[in-house]
Amino acid sequence: MQVIKEFAIGLALRSGNMLMKEFRALSPEQIRFKDKRELVTSTDIKVNHFLVSKIRQAFPEHSILSEEDGLNKGKGQSGYEWVVDPLDGTTNFIMRHTFFTTTIALLKDGEPVIGVIYSPYTRELFVAEKGKGARRNEMRMHVSNEDNLKTSFLCFAYSHEKKSLQRAVAAYQHFEFEARSMRHFGSSSLELAFVAAGRVDGMIITPPIRIWDVAAGMLMIREAGGNVTDFVGDPSAIAKNGLVATNGKIHKQILKVIKEKKI
Repeated sequence: MQVIKEFAIGLALRSGNMLMKEFRALSPEQIRFKDKRELVTSTDIKVNHFLVSKIRQAFPEHSILSEEDGLNKGKGQSGYEWVVDPLDGTTNFIMRHTFFTTTIALLKDGEPVIGVIYSPYTRELFVAEKGKGARRNEMRMHVSNEDNLKTSFLCFAYSHEKKSLQRAVAAYQHFEFEARSMRHFGSSSLELAFVAAGRVDGMIITPPIRIWDVAAGMLMIREAGGNVTDFVGDPSAIAKNGLVATNGKIHKQILKVIKEKKI
């Protein structure tokens, strides 16, 4: 597994370099709408092609799920699936905001076993391996020790569906006053990495959840000592019922507010 982890790290770093080459030079004709609300750039496509081709070359028996291509099944029944997002935070990238990442996860029978999130602008590399902890630039990561929701710092995110946005607005209305503060940075993977690193105490993502945004971060938070479940506390129903990721100490307090306020 060490070799595979190093392979994933190498992919993330090279992808980040590709993103930075385009960060200041992106032109309007390189941007288009993927649907009514979601943007995509030529850089997303270029980095996605790089990731998929390198993984396919190295591990032809593994399946690959990418945001830009969907599912690409492997040649065998290995049970391994790579989940990649070449550019998480596309709108930030287009507007030259610095919160964007390349995120890569390897799943075994549906469970994340390796997670890599690379923030190329800040040169921060977040890495987790199941059972072996989580690190930021080789330094061991731990979630925060905050145990009171009232003094917690939270983040939130949502999909591009209207109902998801409406629920996120409801979450913000309640938690902005239930907690110390609540923010939306526009890159779910980076925000989850911040929970693992102890910079943020908790995060809420309204459904539907896109697995390429969260797989690496979920593993990272758990390996850093935190907790990840859906809105009712089930760790296995996240895709359908939303995601709550915390340091573990404020988890039940957040779930209680979600239940009481019917978010």
